[in-house]
Formats: sequence, C-alpha cells, structure tokens
Amino acid sequence: MPITAASTRGVKNAWFLPVRTRQNRIALRVLASVSYCPHPDAVKRRQEAEALRQQRSREHSEDEMIQAMGLKWWEGSLPGNMIAVTTPRELDILSRQAYAAGRGVLINYFQEDCYACRCLHKKLKQLALDNPEVLFLKVNGSNEALRPVFEDAGVTKVPFFHCVRDGYVLSRFSASLNPEKLALLRKELLAMARARKAVNA
Repeated sequence: MPITAASTRGVKNAWFLPVRTRQNRIALRVLASVSYCPHPDAVKRRQEAEALRQQRSREHSEDEMIQAMGLKWWEGSLPGNMIAVTTPRELDILSRQAYAAGRGVLINYFQEDCYACRCLHKKLKQLALDNPEVLFLKVNGSNEALRPVFEDAGVTKVPFFHCVRDGYVLSRFSASLNPEKLALLRKELLAMARARKAVNA
C-alpha cells in the first residue's frame, strides 16, 4: 500500500515518510521561524515607510483644511517665526524689529503659480520650527503691491532667498527640494544661528 498524506494523518513519528516530504516540512518550519524574526533593516524600512505615509496623510489633511477655509497654499498654518508679508512697509517693519532683537532674517521670494515654491513651502515650515531664532519672511511676487520689492532686490527667478542680518544681505541664492540646494539653505540658516549666539555670548 503506498504511503499517502491520508494514511499518515495523526501519526506522531513521521520519519518513515519519503525524504522529500520531510524536507518540505523542515523548509516550512524554517520559513515560519524567519517570518517571525524579520531583519532589522526590513523593520527600519517599514518604519520609515509608515512614518512617510503618516506625514503625507497629515499634509493632505492640512491642504484640505486650507482649501476649505478659502486660504491659499502659503496662507495656512504657519510657525510663529514665519510670516507672509502683504506690503513693503510690513516687510520693512518686521525686518527692523528682527534686527533690533539680534535675529537673522530669511526672506523667501516666491510666486503663487510656482510649483517648486509650493513644494518647498512645507520644508520651509519645518526649517522654521527647527530654527526659531531666525525670522522667515515670505514675499509673494504675484502680489502687485510687492512687485517693487522683487525689482529692488533684483530677483528674477523663484524660489529665491536672501539671508539678512542687521540690514545687510549676507547671501543670495536659489533653493529647491534638490538635496544640494537644501544643504545650502540649512548651511545659511546655521550660519545665522551661530552669528546670533556669538553676539549673545
């Protein structure tokens, strides 16, 4: 009588089964043990993917809330040290107040229909949270009242930035989500933060 799965059901000692059957069972046990012990790198990748998914979900919810409130993408919830100015006078007053307090100012020149500006906006909000000693001022080139500011600053492309301290422009540069551009932006913010600490020391 040939040995079948039905004939061996319930038999505790199955070592008399064909070699292939024993190998399959051993392989299944190995696979089961591996599935319960994932590699640390795989766990890390899953955690990073989940964190990214949650971040995108929060950003999507925030975008929907901003649209529901009838606000533009740059007018939503902003950190306390980030302000979207509406007039040249407001830009001047806020800048002078920052200079008097020994703070550096990062001026972000942007336009409403600039896709790169919109993509970078969320990263700028995080950078503002990470650098509370710096005042972030956003200047909208699509606002006719602020066009003279663009012209006086010689800004011809966006997004563009000025790092200003005590009324002096320390650096001028363009930036985007490109890693090298972001690294330059972080470098300039760090330089302004160190300058303030040196003054206060």
